[in-house]
Amino acid sequence: MVYRADRLTGDKLMTNDFLNDGLNVDLDDGLNAFITQHLPSINAAGVKVESQNDEQLILSAPLSLNHNDRGNAFGGSIFNIALMACWGALYIECRKHIENPNIVTRDGQIRYRQPCVEETIRATCRKPEARQWDGFFAHYEKTGKTSLSLTSKIMNGDEIAAYFEGVFVLLSD
Repeated sequence: MVYRADRLTGDKLMTNDFLNDGLNVDLDDGLNAFITQHLPSINAAGVKVESQNDEQLILSAPLSLNHNDRGNAFGGSIFNIALMACWGALYIECRKHIENPNIVTRDGQIRYRQPCVEETIRATCRKPEARQWDGFFAHYEKTGKTSLSLTSKIMNGDEIAAYFEGVFVLLSD
């Protein structure tokens, strides 16, 4: 689907030609660069894109920068990494259509199930299906804002250490 700048707000919506002109070639690096430039606490935690495709985004961060006094992953770090996986999945998809998306977190809740002692903390966000993305961007084009619920999980071995649910809003500038 191609989106164009036909909104009254003047948002620059990307077309496929824009995607192919070299400005947005590597979305993984784009998210990593955004973290480095704009999110100092996430950057200090060592959060990076480990992998991403149309189905999921996986962020990782070293336990060595995110542990508590017991040597487990600190609960606040787990929350931030899990939230960032969801926010990042939305950011990557929005960057395919919008040059500078304005994404805010409306709500976020986490359930801690067990300590995470993995040397690398990984948060996985499953991305919505194409049909849901189409509806998301159609609503944005019509109203200038739209929201999406996303979830992520932090694993400890084969078990879920934490489960995050959040609501994220895309706003026009």
